[in-house]
Amino acid sequence: MKKILFLLMVFMISISTAFAEENLDSGDIENIEITISDEENNLILNNDDFESLNVYSEVIEAGKPEEIDDGYYKTIGQKIRIKVLDKRFLGKEYSVIYYLEDGINSRLPLYDELKVGDKVYAYGTLENGILQVDAISYYDKTPWVLLIFLIFAGLIVLIGRKNGLKALISLVLTILMIFWLLIPGILSGKNIIILTVGVCSVVILVTFIIVSGFTKKTLIAIIGTIGGIVAAAIIGALFSHLMRLTGINEHARMISVAYAGEGEMISFKNVMLSAIMISAMGACMDVGMSIASALNELKSKKKDITKRELIKSGMNIGRDVMGTMTNTLILAYVGSAMLCILLYNINGFDLSFVLNAEDITDEVLKSLSGSIGLVATIPITAILGGILLGSGMVSNKDGIKQQDNKVENENIEIPVKYFKG
Repeated sequence: MKKILFLLMVFMISISTAFAEENLDSGDIENIEITISDEENNLILNNDDFESLNVYSEVIEAGKPEEIDDGYYKTIGQKIRIKVLDKRFLGKEYSVIYYLEDGINSRLPLYDELKVGDKVYAYGTLENGILQVDAISYYDKTPWVLLIFLIFAGLIVLIGRKNGLKALISLVLTILMIFWLLIPGILSGKNIIILTVGVCSVVILVTFIIVSGFTKKTLIAIIGTIGGIVAAAIIGALFSHLMRLTGINEHARMISVAYAGEGEMISFKNVMLSAIMISAMGACMDVGMSIASALNELKSKKKDITKRELIKSGMNIGRDVMGTMTNTLILAYVGSAMLCILLYNINGFDLSFVLNAEDITDEVLKSLSGSIGLVATIPITAILGGILLGSGMVSNKDGIKQQDNKVENENIEIPVKYFKG
């Protein structure tokens, strides 16, 4: 068993490494030389490949909020002066306007007021070799993101101890796999479905082995989880075809603009299916490992437990887990589509129209496909767990147990002749 799991892990990691090396080898990295002009707010670059970029900066002067007329709308903003901290443009200063409200709708606040010392990202555009910095993209939230992550990591280790540390390591590896392998692969034109299945398989394999080691329980959870994800992908592919979904939303349109003239366009329908598998993976892993662990615990307490009993127990455990986990998936997708739902309700659209809007239908398909994958994980894991962990004995109504084709009757009748005389 350990050898099988080890070979699977080596095989999947080898594929991932080879794929990553291919992506790295195919990328061309160019050195950029920078010169600073005398004209404020302009930097001259000798690399015309740049079209836009954000530079890390610090606010050194911050005016009070005031009404600003940009020629189109009157809105509230701040006059800000920033100093660039990015090493490429270190020390250069710019004066920009930071808009605090939406010019079209003054009731809609965009950002909070900036203060001296705040870190921001300033947006610049490259045109004819000259970089013009004319806006602030957003306030730097990195310290707060790191803080909440540290709180999360600390609680996991504090409560879970050794297992919590293992879970944290597996989470970091999962994030690295997605951003180091999946995203670059999609952007480089790889087959999105095959790539996503491969990444999910590696993440599941590595995570479960880190958490549980090389055991039968791990193998059961791995196969059950992968089966659930494949089921979610099949349902998603089938119904996205029947619903004639394209997977195109606001972000997809922005990507299409960015990729204009760059070759073959990304298949947004396949990206949607990839999202279904990635989002369903966590819930399927949870259910798969929960059932496998429970069955393994039952086996350790009752050595002669039968395959049938284990399968029945696994199904019962799965039914209990299914209700809450399905709610988790559905509510997660409803939360992500909340603004869209509010928009349609404000405009007075009826429910049938809302459900037929593509951005809403996408979320419905993702949530239901993921939930179906979760449900499919239960019987796969329960049946496999019963087969691999069961003792091989099957009980019948007469109290007779069968094992390795050998039948033993618990109620042995003694012939009457031995009592004669």
